[in-house]
Amino acid sequence: MSSDEHPYGWRELALLAAGAAYALGAATTSAFTWPADAVTAIPIVALVVLAVVRWPRRPQPQPLEGEVVARGGHPYRAWVVLLAAAVAWELAEYFARGSRGAHPTLSSMADALDRYYLLKALVFFGWLCLGACIVRRGAQALPRPPGPTASSGPPGVR
Repeated sequence: MSSDEHPYGWRELALLAAGAAYALGAATTSAFTWPADAVTAIPIVALVVLAVVRWPRRPQPQPLEGEVVARGGHPYRAWVVLLAAAVAWELAEYFARGSRGAHPTLSSMADALDRYYLLKALVFFGWLCLGACIVRRGAQALPRPPGPTASSGPPGVR
């Protein structure tokens, strides 16, 4: 398979390998310890920095000639709504009367997964990938160099 046929470049593969190695290392930590807090805080800080640096100046870029642009809101709006819903559910379950088994919080469900090293590493890796997707989808598109259009070419030739 040539490098032109491969869907990912060496940079993407290196980032995936680094993320997998980081997740395997993070899975060795115990919950609520400073090493666990540190390996969790580093990607969060990186996500915030990358989101701010790559934050679009305009919520909707101007379409190029002939380009179809989906209408919508700000690129991070769906993630903010999802986060708000998760926090609201977590708080509602936390303050509900009854046993924790009858009203599980996200953290109590995560604790059930933390018992298994590989599952913990996979969830952490998925969390890293989700953060990368957030930054990638919300990043401002770089301007494309002008390419040939249907009307370009020598005058009088279409």
